[in-house]
Amino acid sequence: MSAKRNIVATFGLVAVVVAAFVFQVRPSGPKSAALAKRQHAMEMLGARIAKLRPECKVLVLSNPFTKESGYLDEKSRYERAGLRGLGKGLGGQSTVEVVFPEIRPEFLANPESVIIPSNSRTPLSFVVRPASVDELAGAHPECSVIVSLIGLPVGVDRLKIWNEKDPRCFALLLPDLRLLGPPAKVVEAFQREKLLVAVVEDFQSGDPLIVTRDNIAETLKRQPSSLGF
Repeated sequence: MSAKRNIVATFGLVAVVVAAFVFQVRPSGPKSAALAKRQHAMEMLGARIAKLRPECKVLVLSNPFTKESGYLDEKSRYERAGLRGLGKGLGGQSTVEVVFPEIRPEFLANPESVIIPSNSRTPLSFVVRPASVDELAGAHPECSVIVSLIGLPVGVDRLKIWNEKDPRCFALLLPDLRLLGPPAKVVEAFQREKLLVAVVEDFQSGDPLIVTRDNIAETLKRQPSSLGF
């Protein structure tokens, strides 16, 4: 009888462990809703990229702090949700290459040495080494669209890929476009399609809002804070 009880107890323990693992991997509540919202937003972004640049090759700038993080790490889960949505929106005709820009060495040595505005929604814009974005783009010349999950790096307008003669363009998730200067600079970047598309929150509905050259001026007028202003 004792052996039988041990077997039952063992199976019971295994069931509890499995249930706990499933609960962790498939969370419920606000976090689950936030992950679903991110995935939906990126799916919309991917669908618009596919419409504007059919069958393109896409380079994704991902959060470098997720590179070594565990599967259940919250940052990693948000990155995976975004990538799932992007892939679904792009469909099967586009290919995706995920890369990780480098962190500024001075930040790694002393995080307090890098000033990050407290109201920035893309703090990694100030943390990544800008030249590393040029280097990654140069290593993947076949990728005509650069999707950033972490915003534009500070000084992006001084990079080679920002030059008007470079045909590559950016697609952005919840960007802070104050980095480009006044709103007129942002409109210019969209009009020449260096900024191809961005997804922000529509403050009226709470749903994702796709921003392109067709509605950038209207979006800046109606809800400038959605773009960081």
